[in-house]
Amino acid sequence: MSRKSTLMLTFVFILSILIFSAGFVSAQRNIVSMSMNQDIDTIDPSKTTDWTEAMAILNMYDSLVIPNPDGTMAPLVAREWDYSDDGMNYTFYLNEGIKFHDGRELTAEDVVFSFERMLDLGQGYSWLWSDVVEDVQAADQYTVEVKMQEPYAPFISTLPWLAILNKEQLMENEVDGDYGQDWLLENDAGSGPYRFKSWDRGTELVFERFEDYFRGWHENPVDEVRARIIYSDSTVLSEMRTGNLTIADHYREVESYGRMESLDGVNIETAQTGEIFYLKMNTQKAPVDDIHVRRALSWAFDYETFNELISPGTEQAQGPVPQVIPGHNPDVFQYEFDLEKAREELAKSDYEPGEISIDFVYVEGMERQRRLGLMFKQDLEEIGIELNISSETWGRITDLASSVETTPHITNIYSAANYPDPDNYLFTAYHSSASGTWMSMEWLEDEEIDELILEARRTMDREEREAIYHEIQDKLVDQAPSIYVYSLLKRYALQDYLEGFKFVPVMSFEYDFYKMSIAD
Repeated sequence: MSRKSTLMLTFVFILSILIFSAGFVSAQRNIVSMSMNQDIDTIDPSKTTDWTEAMAILNMYDSLVIPNPDGTMAPLVAREWDYSDDGMNYTFYLNEGIKFHDGRELTAEDVVFSFERMLDLGQGYSWLWSDVVEDVQAADQYTVEVKMQEPYAPFISTLPWLAILNKEQLMENEVDGDYGQDWLLENDAGSGPYRFKSWDRGTELVFERFEDYFRGWHENPVDEVRARIIYSDSTVLSEMRTGNLTIADHYREVESYGRMESLDGVNIETAQTGEIFYLKMNTQKAPVDDIHVRRALSWAFDYETFNELISPGTEQAQGPVPQVIPGHNPDVFQYEFDLEKAREELAKSDYEPGEISIDFVYVEGMERQRRLGLMFKQDLEEIGIELNISSETWGRITDLASSVETTPHITNIYSAANYPDPDNYLFTAYHSSASGTWMSMEWLEDEEIDELILEARRTMDREEREAIYHEIQDKLVDQAPSIYVYSLLKRYALQDYLEGFKFVPVMSFEYDFYKMSIAD
């Protein structure tokens, strides 16, 4: 073979490799890989509670309704619905022809079964309905009727968490009346846009596009999603740099997003969220049982310094309901850092300067919270208050929260939007019947606030409800059971070829891959 022929063959070989590689890379661009900062414990929709599990469920299952970016609810499995004037009865009219992943049709019986399974197991988000739903019946093949124990205005907003399961498939795989729980450890029984493909526990969950999805498919859809557990920010940065990651999740340090923003082909998306970070004060434990001490603490917190230096990119929260949630009171009073006003409040309390000692317990390993405590301690010393700082595991803190005696003076938590309604933030934290959980470590007992919260739940008129919620927020800020530190600004790093990513103020629904596509 001549030298010329050899060179020509070599050229053709190299060219074919390049063409194949280009095609391979192009095909790979329909596979989206995202990072997660924590493991997934379960993919059983009746048991899920946190953001990684929710991300998986919302892609593999459908619900009656789905949240819009503005927090309102749009039809999904239910094409429409109505309810009685007294809010005691709801009727849902289902779309016909929806297929589960095994090809069977979704009917009203599956919706009834999904409600019953959730309530009988009593796990996951069952608490949303356990005290308000009386009965669920299939009126016909495509009509579901729900009878309430009492009017519950947020009901529709809670329904994205009712994943509809394939009753026949689970009953075929039931063992000793377990509702198919063992089978769902490694399978799905949904009708969602994606179906379960594989799960390497502690490493990666993979789901793939369901071709027969009832809403059809747009051009260049995401064909496969690989949800990878990556704890290290440096690894996330490296994987975004090489293109092995399409999405860097929203729980990375602010500095990491700055580094990723400098990468070619990477965009940073930001969104004001429905998540609040705040300090909870045990209103039944001295000295923070004194309203003037609580108000003094609210004045003595340096919001600006914390949000600029310790948690850059966040902004002070305005009351207990986030600004992105319908029903937020834009005129609610907002404390600011003012030690003189803090001293004035202390002078009205039952305590003399130097008599007050307060315990602050933060979550072990959370450096930002430790720094918060040190900053707060320094400022409180200026007004004669001693702050004792310690840390506990999150599990231990939840144990302490079960009793008013063991709940610390001050703890801190994040509160996210399980459903986009003020009730999500107000009932679980401030109604006296909700005390005894990590969500209600204030142990607030206020009959007027209790009644207003219940009145808002029972009020079906939207404008009337909002007026009640505005009043509740005013009263809570006046009572000062909590210090509202900041509203979380979420950040996401995305490869620029991914289109359709939109923030939704309900936990994890921004990771709805059905709405995303790959740019040409």
